[in-house]
Amino acid sequence: MTNVSFSFHYPWVLLGLLLLPLWYMTAFRVWRAKRFITHSSVQPFQKLKAQPQRLPLLLRTLALASIITALARPQSVYEVINNNTNGVDMMLALDLSSSMLIPDFTDAMRRRTTRIEAAKNVLKDFIEQRDSDRIGLVSFARYPYLVSPLTLNHEWLLQNLKRLNAGSIEDGTAIGSAVTMCLNRLKELTAKTRLIILLTDGVNNFGDVTPTLAATIAKSFQTKIYAIMIGNDQVFPTDEQTLASMAETTGGRFYRAYDMKSLQGVYKEIDQLEKTEVETESTKTYGELFLYCLYVAAALLSAEFFLKTRRYRIVA
Repeated sequence: MTNVSFSFHYPWVLLGLLLLPLWYMTAFRVWRAKRFITHSSVQPFQKLKAQPQRLPLLLRTLALASIITALARPQSVYEVINNNTNGVDMMLALDLSSSMLIPDFTDAMRRRTTRIEAAKNVLKDFIEQRDSDRIGLVSFARYPYLVSPLTLNHEWLLQNLKRLNAGSIEDGTAIGSAVTMCLNRLKELTAKTRLIILLTDGVNNFGDVTPTLAATIAKSFQTKIYAIMIGNDQVFPTDEQTLASMAETTGGRFYRAYDMKSLQGVYKEIDQLEKTEVETESTKTYGELFLYCLYVAAALLSAEFFLKTRRYRIVA
């Protein structure tokens, strides 16, 4: 991005412009005194043209203004701003097992809502805050499914998130397989920060890759796992210890969210922990403009000289 602006190297010199009105009035009074000076005979003045002398005086005043402006050293400033964004590459893993249909959350209107709808609403807000990050989405139940590859087109990502429904695919909870699919999308990337945000409400019970093995692989790829267990009922089994171990192995964190407020707080904290780094470099180039002011002054003085010698014959 390039910004063009103007500045003065010696701006205090411009204070001299404040004296020009006083100079103009003084010079004009002197001219009037010369014009109406008494003389024993008016014959010498009869041949003189009684032309007004204000125009040459005005030209001289403007020329002085141009000279003062030139002394202030006007400059054009071309500023080139480069924003180097070191974004975060992240994969979101979202549980779509049938237990995510339990309505034990409340929305902003204090209405009962399901875990999956609560998770989708919070994820939507989270994605909208991460403009500079590439984000992908994997949903899982018995098997993981790629909903969206890593993309900066977050509008398209949100459209795909909106279409997800729990219980729409074969039931089960394949946490290890979901994390592995996320890693396959992240492992070849060169971003400084890579992470997986895993949200589930159950225990790994399907898939060939265990959550522990998936976490070990993630660590080898320098990818952190933020694991979130949601829900507040005691009907379905949970495995907080395994999720906490996955997060600890990779340098991430484990969270427990029992309601909408705590779930929002989890994603807000992750947003603060994994900030996108933006480095701004600015280069300024200065162009000198004082010569243009001197050209204007020379033109004005030339015009004044022409009027005084060719048209107006009374010296101002």
